[in-house]
Amino acid sequence: MKIRGDVNIILMGDPGVAKSQLLKYVAGVAPRGVYTTGRGSSGVGLMAPVTRDDNTGDLSLEGGALVLADMNVCCIDEFDRMEDSGTAIHEVMEQQTVSINKAEITATLNVRAAVLAAANLLYGRYNRKKNLSENINL
Repeated sequence: MKIRGDVNIILMGDPGVAKSQLLKYVAGVAPRGVYTTGRGSSGVGLMAPVTRDDNTGDLSLEGGALVLADMNVCCIDEFDRMEDSGTAIHEVMEQQTVSINKAEITATLNVRAAVLAAANLLYGRYNRKKNLSENINL
C-alpha cells in the first residue's frame, strides 16, 4: 500500500489574524518553499502555463509555483480569491501530478508538494448566526 507523505492544509479565519505572515514564514524556512498569492492567479498559472517565445514563436511549458515547489511546500495566500481554484488544483492535491494537454503539448509533471493555503471566511468575519459550513462556503 502506497502512503502519501504530504498533507494539504487550509487556514481559514478573520482578516488580520496573521495567516499571510505564517505562510511567508513557512515558505522562508522550507528549503525550496514557494509563496504565491491567489489574487490575480488562476489554477493553471500556478501549475504550468504554456507560453509562446517572442523570438521563435515556439510554444514552451513553464513551471508554475506548484511545479517549482516539488518535494517541498507551496504556500498559497488568498486562496478564496483565486480563479477556478477548486477544479484546477484538485489533481495536484490528490494525485500529486499535473496533466497538461493544450497547444500541442502533452505532459504529466510531478507535483509532490504539500499545499498550505490561507483564505478568508465567506462573510469576511465569522458569523455566529451561521454554522461552520455556511461560514466557509462548503
